[in-house]
Formats: sequence, structure tokens, C-alpha cells
Amino acid sequence: MGEMTGEGRLSPWAVGDLTPAERAVLTGFRQWFRHGTAGGMAAMRAGFDVAGVPSTALLPLFALLGCFAVAQARRPDIRPPSSLRVGADEMALLDALAAVQAGEPDSAAQVLDRWLPIMALCVATDAARELAHVLDGACIRLPRRRAARLIALAAE
Repeated sequence: MGEMTGEGRLSPWAVGDLTPAERAVLTGFRQWFRHGTAGGMAAMRAGFDVAGVPSTALLPLFALLGCFAVAQARRPDIRPPSSLRVGADEMALLDALAAVQAGEPDSAAQVLDRWLPIMALCVATDAARELAHVLDGACIRLPRRRAARLIALAAE
């Protein structure tokens, strides 16, 4: 878990603009960075249930987020759970997952490479593929939000 400042750049989207599945995954990001796996589990599971995301998606999400806990990993700026605005880094992470679902794993790896050293990047991309597989199995598609990805990448 890392510091969560919530002071980074905002994306053009508000939480209300997101699909239910995107909101559930975003809540997962925010809860994990705030409370860790054990502390955020109940809120994450509840958010997944409301959005129709299978609970089997929790394990690959935890694996993906756990990559940010490794030594020398930079942390994306994750906003507080109550924030109504979506941060640029948060949208970049959501877009990376959508890219994997869309058959563009290289785009996802490029986004994750901003924060993760190579070994963590390999684990994170595998976890993202598994999460995409679970979402695909539940007929849940995360939309590509390329504008958010461009904003996030321009911040480098």
C-alpha cells in the first residue's frame, strides 16, 4: 500500500460517468490503496456484487495491485474513496485493463511501465490478462477511454 495523496491531475471524467464495472474496479483501486487487501475486501466485494462483477475477479485484481507494493515501484496517484472526480492515473489504470480486454496488451504494458519495474510489470500484465478473462467470462467489457490514456501519458 502506498501514500494516497488524491492531489494529482484529474481526468475529464467524474465517477458518475463510468460504467458500473468501471466504478467497481475504481472502488477496488481506491480501497486497496487506502486499506490494503484485508481492510478493503468487504467494500471491494460489495462493489463487485452491485456491478455484477464475479468475486473471482478479486484475486487477479489483488495480484495486479500488489505489484505496486514491491520495492522500487512508483505508485499511481489514487484519489480518496469518496472523491467524485477520477484521477488521470486512475483512468490510465482502467484504460490499461480495457486495452487488455480489447486485445492490446502492449498498450496496457506501456501504461503500467510508468510505475513498475520489469519483474513487477510482468506479474501485473499477467494479472491484468487474468482479470480481463474473468470480466470477459461475465460479459463485462470495460470501455477504452483513450483520451484519459493520452492525458496520463502526457504527464510523464
